[in-house]
Amino acid sequence: MYLTKEEENILAGNEGEMLSKLLKLLVQLGDSYGADKLIEINSAHTVLNFGLSFVNAAADILHQIADEGLKVKVRTTADPIIDDNYSKEMDFVISLFKLQDQLLADLSKIGVYGYTCTPYYMDNKPKLGEHCAWSESSAVIYLNSVLGARSNREGGILDIASAITGKTPNYGLHIDENRKGHILFKVNIKDFDTHELTSLGLKIGEIAGNKIPVIEGLQNVSYDQVKNMGAASAASGAVALIHVLGVTPEAKNINDAFQGDIPEETIEVDKRMLEEMREKYSTEWDAATKNIAIGCPQLSKEEVISILKKMEGKKVREGVHFWICCCEDVKNFVYNSEYNKILNDSGMSITAACPLLAPQPRPYMTNSAKSCVYSNATYRDIDSCIKTATEGD
Repeated sequence: MYLTKEEENILAGNEGEMLSKLLKLLVQLGDSYGADKLIEINSAHTVLNFGLSFVNAAADILHQIADEGLKVKVRTTADPIIDDNYSKEMDFVISLFKLQDQLLADLSKIGVYGYTCTPYYMDNKPKLGEHCAWSESSAVIYLNSVLGARSNREGGILDIASAITGKTPNYGLHIDENRKGHILFKVNIKDFDTHELTSLGLKIGEIAGNKIPVIEGLQNVSYDQVKNMGAASAASGAVALIHVLGVTPEAKNINDAFQGDIPEETIEVDKRMLEEMREKYSTEWDAATKNIAIGCPQLSKEEVISILKKMEGKKVREGVHFWICCCEDVKNFVYNSEYNKILNDSGMSITAACPLLAPQPRPYMTNSAKSCVYSNATYRDIDSCIKTATEGD
């Protein structure tokens, strides 16, 4: 790998041992993938956010980085953290986070702030073509597919190493030819809704694996819908970029998406296929639903407003907890808007926590396909979730 004189100087340890170790980590990663050089990044996002015991080693490295006084060079956010405002409801979960105080203090010391899986709803929103180092699979796929910026699916500590050095290896989705589509999915569904698109995402992930899907037939699809579809694909597969024709900046048409080549495979998508996905990933409980969580990935302002409008004049039943999960910026918007009254009157809870932390005890219901990959949950559309919350199963 070619290194600049500045990079060679850092690698030699002339800027400190810890900085040398972080750069060496990136160089070794790049060498393993055949990268020709390191490139400058504009943004980073880390998944080193939960102070659970299994992150002991990573937390120790982060603590050393903070003690050395190193700082991130680019805007860096992190995934959601536990919500102390609901310490009673989340007591069982919070008690497991033994390293949380240390972890948050160290992240703050190095300059990381803003805890969400949707940093693009805050001020960490890279521009078209910018190179980044993001972890969090749902965020990476949105960055590549909607924003048109470029990032591979990084991991904890690698994301921090890039944020500190301001660099990442030049391989994978940073390179034009590696962003070429492989599989064409032809969607033959009229009047699709978000729930159908998240189910489509599950199927895409299963079939594509780590290949790049191209989606044809999604006219008038919103960015929020692409977010939810992409999150499902990244959870059921290893997808980091989806070309949605007419939405993804580099996929204005099918020729652009496949860079002049023809698809390796074409998949015809119909409603039966999506129904199979819903049945496969949904957990059906014998007992009544106790927790409902909406917002995996966390909700946009528009999504929250839509849910609150549906809840106007309705009340969550006693014994049921209904969580809205969104970033701090969106949560604060609600608190300072006319929608706060609906929130309070409805009995819903709004939190910046990850919805996977909120639903205790089970049974748990969600509209999130991603949540259903990672946990046992009943998979329903938002209207069904609201009906269960207010009227019963």
